Amino acid sequence: MKIVSYLSVILLSFFVVSCSKVADPIKKVGIGNRVISYQPAENVDSLVIPPDLTKPSSQGVFAKEIKTNDSTILSKVQNVEVMRDKYRRWLLVDLPPSEVWDLSKEFFRTYGFVIENENQKIGLFETDYLEIETKVPEKSLGAIRAALSKALKTRYGLPIADKYRVRIEPTASPKESEVYLTLSSIGEVPSGAMRLWQPRDKDVELETEMLLKLMVFLGSERNDAINKIETTSDDKSLEVSVVMAESGYATLLFPFDRQESWRYLGWALDELGVDVEDRDALDGSFFIKVEPERGFFSALINTVADVDTYQLILKERDNNQTEMLFVDLSEENTTDTMEFSIELLNRIAEKF
Repeated sequence: MKIVSYLSVILLSFFVVSCSKVADPIKKVGIGNRVISYQPAENVDSLVIPPDLTKPSSQGVFAKEIKTNDSTILSKVQNVEVMRDKYRRWLLVDLPPSEVWDLSKEFFRTYGFVIENENQKIGLFETDYLEIETKVPEKSLGAIRAALSKALKTRYGLPIADKYRVRIEPTASPKESEVYLTLSSIGEVPSGAMRLWQPRDKDVELETEMLLKLMVFLGSERNDAINKIETTSDDKSLEVSVVMAESGYATLLFPFDRQESWRYLGWALDELGVDVEDRDALDGSFFIKVEPERGFFSALINTVADVDTYQLILKERDNNQTEMLFVDLSEENTTDTMEFSIELLNRIAEKF
């Protein structure tokens, strides 16, 4: 009889588990209240991500040393502003890019992230994927499932892993920087008897929460940072269009001068996860590396067959418009490359 009862409990537990798996069990909460539970790399197995996918130590108190002739003064950095429009949030920091670079990398290390790619010359780094705790709170499970979870030591919710991309832009002032932060997520999904990692929709609230925590890490007072994020708003819309050139390549039109278009194009490439190999602000160029079997480009229907680098160059028009041209540096100008330019530029335009 005891054996039958025990088997009944086990069968019931599997039934409950199968019915309780959810894609994103993390409760939505307001800005400043989100609990971020990243699992440090030493506590979890390394994530094996398919090739076609692409607690803080400072507690928000960062002080920089100001040396005088006879003493050293510790001064807390507080001038961190948050900027916002309909599409983007970014930070304006009263520090030069080189200092913001080191601090931003340290911020992510305190959460257990590993820096996977970095290029200080262009002010861009990316973390590796790190799993986020997706355990559903006991009060949300109900008494029976909570008891079974304790007895069987199971976790409700399929795993989710996040990575971040940080871009640091210089401004007209050498002692000031802009910081852009972009979140990308993947999650396990059932596929027959297997579970596979697949891209997830952006969790805008989580991305905003991490931006808040970065503000505090850089020296902003927490309540002031929350207030700035909640109140700053600019809801202007953009008319970004794709037109075809006589050459067979697509061209993107921005309704701004080149400097403002440069900022929006950089943001769009961040959002799409496009691999930026180099960039030249004076020339208005981004050089993107295409790997057909990796990340964003693997999702395109028609793409080039080899790893190659293409140039996206901004040219300002007289009527306060800027056009973005797609340049095939190999000069082969194949039909596949032309079709790829159309798909890529349409993906960019869809972000606005």
